[in-house]
Amino acid sequence: MDEFMDNEMDNKELPFGFRALPVSDGLREENWKAIEEAMRRQEPVVRPGKVIRLVRVFAVAASLAAIAVGIWWIGARTGTAQYSQIRTGYGEIKSILLPDSSIVTLNANSSIRIPEEWTEASGRQVWLEGEAYFQVQKKPATVAKFVVHTRQVDVEVLGTKFNVNARRQQAVVSLEEGKVRLSVHASEAAVLQKATPMVLRPGQVVTVDGGQQAKVNDDKDVTAHSGWTHHEFHFDNTPLKDIAGMIEDTYGYRMEVADSSMLQVAISGDVRVGNVEEMIKVLEGTSGYTMHIKDKTIYVTFR
Repeated sequence: MDEFMDNEMDNKELPFGFRALPVSDGLREENWKAIEEAMRRQEPVVRPGKVIRLVRVFAVAASLAAIAVGIWWIGARTGTAQYSQIRTGYGEIKSILLPDSSIVTLNANSSIRIPEEWTEASGRQVWLEGEAYFQVQKKPATVAKFVVHTRQVDVEVLGTKFNVNARRQQAVVSLEEGKVRLSVHASEAAVLQKATPMVLRPGQVVTVDGGQQAKVNDDKDVTAHSGWTHHEFHFDNTPLKDIAGMIEDTYGYRMEVADSSMLQVAISGDVRVGNVEEMIKVLEGTSGYTMHIKDKTIYVTFR
């Protein structure tokens, strides 16, 4: 992540922690009450905006939305495995500190499920729905393996920085540093087929489509895939149809166009926005269409 996020992590109490000690039910209840009160008192962390210039003639000064911060304390339990699930709402980002000091940044409209206790036998495992950016700590001895499970693919890590986007019946894994090994889940038509795991090198991006077919590409700007962690979006001849899907996944607003051909217009450039309204202003300037919002729907018409 960039210098800003590194500094924030150094200066702020990280928002999620595990206390690997057994606690009584009474103490657990007291802890949760204290946590809820602390979360209500938390002030948002706001990053100053700056002017972003897009391809074609449009610029916007964006004031960034707050990064949601919460403090979590969870005691280990014995017996049946217990899990904690962290969710984000539309337009919300959360940073999570895992038991091994790895950091996960969870994108909007996403969730991650984490065992309350990691063991050497089970390894470090998390289950992701949506999108997240991972900074995984290396553990050369005990509990070394770190695995991110999604519906389409499992990502095994030894120590690295990477982004996983598991939305809309596909998964996109982009590797910034280190090494990951991907195991694509077998499709229903090939349940008996055992896929060979793929090892990625930094700069590579794997897309697993709805048919569980994997495609590997080299990306000159692989960090653009995790730009959402500081509210930045990169468009490279991106059809408005794909941008509309991103907006619905991130902000919960559906796009309705006057003509289906509008969805094919391609947009290029980089933008930093803090909310859906700022995103719409950018898209209006670059697409040449008129856009307005009503009842969680973005209406797109010709000028």
